[in-house]
Amino acid sequence: MNISSIQPLVSIGMPIYNAEKYLNEALQALLAQDYTDFELIISDNGSQDRTEEICREFQKQDARVRYIRQPENLGAPANFEFVARQAKGEFFMWAAHDDLFHPSYIRKCLRELMAHPDAVLCCTEIEFIDVDGLPHPEWSSKGYKNFETLGMTSAQRIHELISRMHWFAIYGLIRKEALQKVTLGLSVYGADVIILEELMLLGEFAKVHEPLLSYRILKSKTAEDYQIDFNAADSTQSATKTPYTEMAAALLKTVYDSHLPAEQKTEVFADFVVTLTRYNMSWRNEITKEMLGEDVHLDDSAFAHLLATVLSRSVPLDTMKNNPLIRAMSHGPNAGSELLKVADDLLARPDGSFRPADSYKEAVRLFDVQRFEEASTFFADALKQEETCERWCDWATARLACNNATDGERGLRRALVSHPSNNLANLKLGVLLASLGRCAEALPYLEHYATRTNGPDHAEVMEMMGVCQSQLAVTQSS
Repeated sequence: MNISSIQPLVSIGMPIYNAEKYLNEALQALLAQDYTDFELIISDNGSQDRTEEICREFQKQDARVRYIRQPENLGAPANFEFVARQAKGEFFMWAAHDDLFHPSYIRKCLRELMAHPDAVLCCTEIEFIDVDGLPHPEWSSKGYKNFETLGMTSAQRIHELISRMHWFAIYGLIRKEALQKVTLGLSVYGADVIILEELMLLGEFAKVHEPLLSYRILKSKTAEDYQIDFNAADSTQSATKTPYTEMAAALLKTVYDSHLPAEQKTEVFADFVVTLTRYNMSWRNEITKEMLGEDVHLDDSAFAHLLATVLSRSVPLDTMKNNPLIRAMSHGPNAGSELLKVADDLLARPDGSFRPADSYKEAVRLFDVQRFEEASTFFADALKQEETCERWCDWATARLACNNATDGERGLRRALVSHPSNNLANLKLGVLLASLGRCAEALPYLEHYATRTNGPDHAEVMEMMGVCQSQLAVTQSS
């Protein structure tokens, strides 16, 4: 039976424009999927190169390919919406003309979605390639981790969204039932991020822990470049000058328009203030530059007040009087400091939606994705529940990752109070003290480790001990 006569389980939507350079390779990768029950919908936004010729050739060769040429350029958002609306499958994914999907991508994402009925999207880890298909020299070293939000509350999922600056999960496999409930076709900067946020409000994101998508990094685009891509051929809309500021406000407005209880909406507002002020420095710098200029530098309290002023327009007027963050903004010269204090208190509430059931597990997860400041906070919470040598050691390691040697030393010494013979704590404290030039103090801890273990790092430890002994000998002889 011809597969095109069967309702496919998966639909792939590829919106394209002038895509000839990488299109052939991208289509070959999609059609080589080891899960074959899918349709591929290609919507051509009036390309002027060989795109149409390439697509029609693939359509002749494979009945799963459906090529549609738009009579005029609709603009990117409308084209992305078009392919989604055309989908017949139970699951849907977007694909770009210049990216490469591993043959097992669909199968493994489907497996995760079947295993997690509450998940609305499944993505995979990503490898970044350059124009020649080689590992991208800059992006490959960033250590980017894609989304996974299993077991998180809606508020915690939104936190994951605003803690980064890149949102590649938009190319994940999505339940079409969920996708039909989100806003498509928005001609705004960050429309893809708004889609992800709306999906996060509907359910969890699962992840395949393998890099099954090769995402091609071409030239860097400005907000104006993206706006040109967004617009239809006859559009006169000019590019926004404040893309990241407007995106933050739009994301918070989406939360306030959602089903979340009023208290949780206020908590998410607080999380926007704290996260964009203290942790997402790239986004903070973009907002500062957009609002005040290139050479302006604000302290935390001043930026928090600026950000809250921007975000407050997303709060419905009839709820403002009950919003403690809005009230804090009126505290005169100390408004920014008061605002951060109120935000911290809201996020620290014992019954708040940001408190995970297992602080230690959350700390490990945050550490794994290199969010060390937040990991430190959750390791500290875990220590309040139970003090162990291992937890002190983990907290100390997180503090060292934040370049705080004082806290690191304090935590490791506290770990050794509860378990003096712990090999890992002895090793870490010895290495730390040696790196600080405190060789006499370091040697006993390094010797403790070296005499009790013979692991792969034994030679390195012995070498470090030799350096410490040599330095001490020089010091004593002088």
